[in-house]
Amino acid sequence: MFLSVIICTYNRDKHIHRALESLVRQDYNRTAFEIIVVNHNSTDRTEEIITRFKHEHPEFQIRIGKETRQGLSYARNKGLEMAKGQYVAYIDDDAIAREDFVKQIKKYTEQFPNDVAFGGKVLPRYEKGKEPAWMSPYIERIISIVDLGDEVRVLKKTYPVGCNMFFKKTALEKIGGFNTEIKLRSDDKYVFLKFRETGQRILYLPEVVVWHFIDDFRNSLAYVKKISRLNGVGEQNRIRTLKHHRRKAYFLLLFDYLWKLAASVVLWLIYALKGQPIKGKALFLSIWNALKGFVSTGADN
Repeated sequence: MFLSVIICTYNRDKHIHRALESLVRQDYNRTAFEIIVVNHNSTDRTEEIITRFKHEHPEFQIRIGKETRQGLSYARNKGLEMAKGQYVAYIDDDAIAREDFVKQIKKYTEQFPNDVAFGGKVLPRYEKGKEPAWMSPYIERIISIVDLGDEVRVLKKTYPVGCNMFFKKTALEKIGGFNTEIKLRSDDKYVFLKFRETGQRILYLPEVVVWHFIDDFRNSLAYVKKISRLNGVGEQNRIRTLKHHRRKAYFLLLFDYLWKLAASVVLWLIYALKGQPIKGKALFLSIWNALKGFVSTGADN
């Protein structure tokens, strides 16, 4: 089997059917890929929906797993353990894969057979069809938007997001999969940094596309503050798992946050002069709250 597409889901009965539907609509040989859904302690109708979906599509290779341990990394590793494909792709449970998603992965893996870690384009699909007034290119990743253009790129200072990433299975297994010590966010970044440390390239592939559904509740500054703080906590958690140079990594990232905070003040002024102060305010709040989350547990915790 060429590819295993893995969806880790938690209480997404509103979205999971749409994500699965996008995978059974792929314009590719259905026997060449499988769909794995890992139910991560859902308490809503998610399990009922995915079970019914599987029975309604017996012509597809759909398998359902369960993971009860806390932490997204456990669920992602469960999917990796279940996977039969040469490559494993992860998309979010509120994502919609473009109809040629699998076909494009096949094309690029043949084009770059020696590379093992990849990410694609993630475009937003807003619930009411309108981008929030506070959105700017500097904070698109808060809602997992990734659009780096239409050319293949080697990512050197950034990395893909968990909403649309894929790997050669044996390579991901070789580095130990996802780090289960990271309970909250940043586990995808950890994996990509791990690959980079081993000398592997990280490729951005523009034709591997998913849309990310953005609920209205994510279109507020309150959400910006909340998710930014969680990102900061996740970064602290990631650094805490390092075996070497932990304190150095902590202070380097702390300096990076402080530098970005200062830059955000300048950008806030620029946006204000353009009559868009809300964009500058959101950028400042995102970095300020990420910094608060990052320092909340201390360098040695």
